[in-house]
Parts: sequence; structure tokens; C-alpha cells
Amino acid sequence: MDLLKKRDRILTLPALEDRMALLEEEIREAERNLSKLLQRYKRESRNLERLEKESFSILLLKLVGKREERLEETKRAEINAKLAYDSAATHINNLKQEKQELTSRITPLKAEEKAFRAELERRRTQITRQLTEPQGTRYTELENEREVIVPQITKLKEALRVATDAFSTAEKIAISLNVNGAITVWNMTSNIENAEQNLHILFPQMRELMIGLRGVHDIQTMKLNEILSTLTNTPFTFSSAYTLRIQVRNKIQEISLILDVLGNIKTELTSKLQEQQDKYTANRREEEELLFSL
Repeated sequence: MDLLKKRDRILTLPALEDRMALLEEEIREAERNLSKLLQRYKRESRNLERLEKESFSILLLKLVGKREERLEETKRAEINAKLAYDSAATHINNLKQEKQELTSRITPLKAEEKAFRAELERRRTQITRQLTEPQGTRYTELENEREVIVPQITKLKEALRVATDAFSTAEKIAISLNVNGAITVWNMTSNIENAEQNLHILFPQMRELMIGLRGVHDIQTMKLNEILSTLTNTPFTFSSAYTLRIQVRNKIQEISLILDVLGNIKTELTSKLQEQQDKYTANRREEEELLFSL
């Protein structure tokens, strides 16, 4: 029925508006973070430029055999700062694109809601007059059930989307770090740059997932919260192959744990989404039978 379809669409509004409020706060926080990262990148760029130009400093570093090492470390710091800034900028663009898409969903729904409320009230009066007492009571119960079910479906879908994106990002990191053969500074440079870039994407995705799960009933977030509280994004050190191997091995273990936790969350969200969709289908079928009985 056309009225039921309209109501189903309008019932998604609260969840969408909640997501919009969270998204706007996330954008503000991301923009503050981007400003800090830009200052860091400028600072690291000045350090590199100063090291390359200051001949006396270079002379001293040459005398103690540290010039190339110091120059490489400074270059690496600049690269890390640039990667962090670029990833944060990409994240903001993605958030703003999501906001634009969300606005395009909310705007027509709000326009439809006003007219729908008046029509709903008219229909409700007509139905309660025509239905017998047990039917009228059950109709109201079904309405109340739907007001719980539909927002839950919306929130579950949003949380599942974010969990899937985060899982995909973590998989990319694992692929970058799991290489065949010996780990050396030379054969890992490109892989680690890819891993670090995706790590900068993964952390905001996991925070977004944690926020989204707050609105979902009966989802265990303890493991995810523990990971977020201990997760670090320390840049890899290229000073020696031995140190690099240790860092890569530790990060692989960390990402494996993240993949396990995200995989379990995806499974749980998928199961709960199916459960709510089944409830929705049964609710819709029974309600239609009542309306058709008029």
C-alpha cells in the first residue's frame, strides 16, 4: 500500500538525522585534526629544508658519520607527515560526500513527512472507527513495533557499511605487510607506505564504527573498544632491517586481531539485520491483512 511505503520511508528519518548529527561532529573534529597535520607537515618540511641548506650542520654530521642517516630520517618524517595529511584530507572529503548523500536522502523525506502526518491522522481515525476493538488494539501494537524496527534496520545497515569498509581497509594493510621473502628496507618501502596510508584511513573508520554501534541493540563492543584504546599509529622505522622486521611482525599481529574483531562484528550485524528484516516483513504482512479487512 502506498501509505505504508511512505510511512516506512519516513520512519528512517530519526536514524538518518542521528547519523547526520554524528557526521557533522566528525567533520568538525576531522577538520581540526587536518589543521594540526598541516602544521606538522610544514614543520617537517622546514626541518628537511634546513638540514639540506645548513652547511655547518651537514659538516658536523659528516664528521660523525651521521649525515645520510639524519637526512633519511628527516625525509621519512616529512613523508609520514605528508601521508598523514593526505589521508586526513581524503577522509574529510569522504565524510563531506557522505553528508551530501545523506542530505539528499533526508531533504525529500522531511518534505514528505508533513503531508504524511496529516494523512496518517485521518486514516487512523477512519481505521479505529471501522475496526472492532481487538483489531484496533493490534493495529496500534503493530505501529509501535514498526517504530522500533525500522530505525534499528537503518542503524544496522549503516553500522554494517562502516564495518565492511573498515574490514576492507584492514585487509589491504595485511596484504601490504605480508610479503614473500626476506623483509628489507629496500623491498618494503613501497609496501609500508601503502600500509601507513591505509592505517590513517582505518583509525577513523573504527572510531566511526564504535559511534555507530552505540545506537544498535545488543551488540558487544568490548573487544573493539579495547583495540581502540591500545591502537597506535607509530611510523615504521627504516634505520635497520632488524627493527623493521620486528615492527612489521607486530603490526601484522595487530591487524590480524582487528580483522578477527571486525569479522565477528560483521557477522553479528548481518545476523541481527536479517532478524530485524524478518520482523519487519511479518509486521508489514499482518498490518496489511488488517487494512485489507476494512
